[in-house]
Amino acid sequence: MAKAKLSLADEATFKAKVEIPVPGGKIAEVEWVFAWMERDKFKEFIKNLEGADDVDALMDISRGWDLDDQFGRTAVEKMTQKYIGAARAVLDKFIAELTGARAKN
Repeated sequence: MAKAKLSLADEATFKAKVEIPVPGGKIAEVEWVFAWMERDKFKEFIKNLEGADDVDALMDISRGWDLDDQFGRTAVEKMTQKYIGAARAVLDKFIAELTGARAKN
C-alpha cells in the first residue's frame, strides 16, 4: 500500500470508488468526488444527517462523479430514485474515507 504524505494545507476535494448496489445482486462502481470536511464541519454534518433528505445530504458532500450523466441535483435525485441503496452507499463511503475506517475482507 502506498503511503500518503500528510499536508496541513486546505484540501478542496478527494475521490473514492463507491460500490452502488443495483438490482440482481450486482454492484456498480462509481468514482465519486467528495467535498473535504474538517472535523468540526464533519461533526455538524453528522449531527444534521438524521432526518435529512438523501439528495440534500449527497449534495452537501459531493462535487462530482465519473458517470456519463452530468453531475447535479437533478441527476443525483434520479440516481437515488432509481437505485434505492445508492444514497446509503455514498454516505457510508464518505464517512469511512474521512474517518479512516477500513472495510474488512
